[in-house]
Amino acid sequence: MNFVSRHIDSAVPPAKILVIGSRGLPDVEGGAEKNAECLFPLIASAGIDVTLMGLSKNISSASYKGVKLVPAPTSRFLKTDKILYYVYGLFYALKVRPDIVHFQGLGAAIFLFIYKMLGVKTVVRYGSADYVVGKWGAIARLGFRFSEWQLRFADAIVAVGPALASRLADAGVRDRVHIIANAVDLPVKNGPPPDLPDRPYVLGVGRLTEQKNFHGLIDGYNRFRDETESPVELLIAGGVDNAGYKQQLKAMASPAVRFVGRIPRSKLGHFYAGAAVYVNSSIHEGNSNAVLEAISWGAPVLLSDIPENRDFGLDDKHYFDPDDAASLDNALRRVFDDREAFIVSPDRFLTWTEVAQRTYGVYSRLVARRRFVEHVPATGR
Repeated sequence: MNFVSRHIDSAVPPAKILVIGSRGLPDVEGGAEKNAECLFPLIASAGIDVTLMGLSKNISSASYKGVKLVPAPTSRFLKTDKILYYVYGLFYALKVRPDIVHFQGLGAAIFLFIYKMLGVKTVVRYGSADYVVGKWGAIARLGFRFSEWQLRFADAIVAVGPALASRLADAGVRDRVHIIANAVDLPVKNGPPPDLPDRPYVLGVGRLTEQKNFHGLIDGYNRFRDETESPVELLIAGGVDNAGYKQQLKAMASPAVRFVGRIPRSKLGHFYAGAAVYVNSSIHEGNSNAVLEAISWGAPVLLSDIPENRDFGLDDKHYFDPDDAASLDNALRRVFDDREAFIVSPDRFLTWTEVAQRTYGVYSRLVARRRFVEHVPATGR
C-alpha cells in the first residue's frame, strides 16, 4: 500500500505526533485500534515522527511499521483500564513535547484543556459518542460529557461520519470539524483457513457488549431459522467485555449458534469470505470497521437502521430495525432470496491511503510554520 507522501523540507525538523487512546498495536480488537493500525504506519511513511502510546499488555515491541510504541501502565480504577494511561500520557507529552497530540477517542481527550494550556496542538478522533452506551456508570458518562464539551477547544476534530458531526453541531461544536471515515481493506488471507461450518452461516463480529446488540441478532436469527426451517448457522466472533452478557446470550442461543471468541484481525478475512451474510445489529456505532471489512471481502451485508450505519449510504433493503426480531427475520429472507443483490462494491468507500492523505492534511494545516514539500509516488489501495 503506497501513500502519496508529503515530506517535510530537510531544512526544518519534522513534525512530531503523539497518539493517545488506542489500546495498542498490532492486531488489537477495537475500532480505534484498527484505525490506528492502518493509518499511522502510512503517516510515518511520509517522514513524520509518530509515537503511539498503548496499554502495556498490548505493546510487545518498540515499534510497528515505522511507528514508535510506548507502553503505559494501567489499573482498573472506576472500572476502566485507561485512567492511569491517560495520566501517564499527559506526563509523557510534557517530557517529549510533541507538535501534535492525536487523541484516538473521546475518552482520551479528558485532559485536553491541560494540553492546550501547555500550548500543544490537539487533534481528536471522534469515533463514537461513548456516553450513550449503557455499560458506563454515572461518573464515566460525566467524564465523556466533559471530554465532549472540551472539543470546542481542540485544534481539529476528526469525525468518522456525518451523523457524529451532526451530533457535535447540536452540542455547539461546529468549527474545525473534518469528516474522515474509516476505509475498506485490500483482502489478503493469512495462514490456513480456520474450521468454518460446512453449512451456510450468518456472521456477527464485535466485542460482546450490549451496544453490539447480539441479543437482537440471536433473537432475529432464531425466528428466521425456526420459521424457515433453514439449516443456516450463526457465528459470533468477538472477545468478552462482559461475562454476564455472554451468559445471557448463551441462554438465548440454540445449538446452531456458535461463539468462536476473538479472532485476530489478520484471520477474520476467512470468516467474511465464507459468510452467507454479515449482520451488523448494533444499537450504537461509530463508523464500523467490521462493516467495511465485510464489504472488502465481498460478503452480503445487513445493517441496523441507526444514523451511523445510514452514513454508509446503502439502499434501504440493507437495513432492518435492531429492536424488532421480525424486521431482521424479513431482512435475512431477502438476502437468502438473492445474496448477490446485497453485495456492496468497495469502490464507493475510502481507501486507507486516502484516509492518511486527509489526516495528513489536517496535521499540515496545524503546523503551518513548517514548509511542506509534496512528493507523489505510485498510489494503491
